[in-house]
Amino acid sequence: MIRMFMTNHGMLQPNYKGQQIATGCGILIWLLVTVNAVVMNGLAVLFRGHERLPGFDQVPFVSYVAALSAVALAGFADDAIGDKAVKGLKGHWRLWKEEQICSTGLIKAIVTGIASLLFVGVIAHDSWWHVGADLLLLGLMTNGVNLLDVRPGRALKGFLMITVAGTIGQLIVNAVSGQFHIDELLQMAIKLAPYVMPVYIGAYVLLGPDLRAELMIGDTGANMLGFAIGCWVILGSAWQLQAVLIVFMLVLHIMAWRSSVSQSIEANRLLLWFDLLGRNKNKTSR
Repeated sequence: MIRMFMTNHGMLQPNYKGQQIATGCGILIWLLVTVNAVVMNGLAVLFRGHERLPGFDQVPFVSYVAALSAVALAGFADDAIGDKAVKGLKGHWRLWKEEQICSTGLIKAIVTGIASLLFVGVIAHDSWWHVGADLLLLGLMTNGVNLLDVRPGRALKGFLMITVAGTIGQLIVNAVSGQFHIDELLQMAIKLAPYVMPVYIGAYVLLGPDLRAELMIGDTGANMLGFAIGCWVILGSAWQLQAVLIVFMLVLHIMAWRSSVSQSIEANRLLLWFDLLGRNKNKTSR
């Protein structure tokens, strides 16, 4: 239905065959997040005055949904009216520097910054550098996943790979520090479930059609995926994992600034195999 809606309203971009296909279909993730928010806040109201809903803190959750919605809206605007001839950080910067034109990509970056402040502002922090690290992580993750969205399924694969690697990394940190306690891990899983599940369901539903190049998640979906990962890391991960992700994202941005992420992937056999997994090996460009 979403793909048909986008097609009927002219939300189209050329795919790797040059065929016009629906873009901005990552809005499905936002719809699932919104439905989940209504349900969770409804349950919180139902439990109010009796027993608190186990593991659910309403204030950061509402802030998360509001911030994620702002990122989704900015991405959708970029998909709908953005100039697709302007690509990457370098392109948006050059447009502003040479012609003083504020692109939708630049507006998207500003909105992402405001959304990051909205979310980070309700999280308790022990120092200003921690606040700065959280804001940096959210900005880098949001744009980082978007940098991957230039091949069918690549952004969704990157999202899944980062979340799985991050979870394993967190378990290793817990084990090394002697804090590997099953009950605490279960409590954290219950705490993060309302944040994670709707995004993962949306990613799962979109992965197949995206790999087949039947639709594009667009900036709407890619920006939401990156921002969501950043929020999850802030809520449930150690500072060591956050530092690793910041370094990883900085490297990714440097690669994109100097040449392109695609060239780096195609130069590495393992990354190229993973990139082509699930789609025709001959279909290498979108």
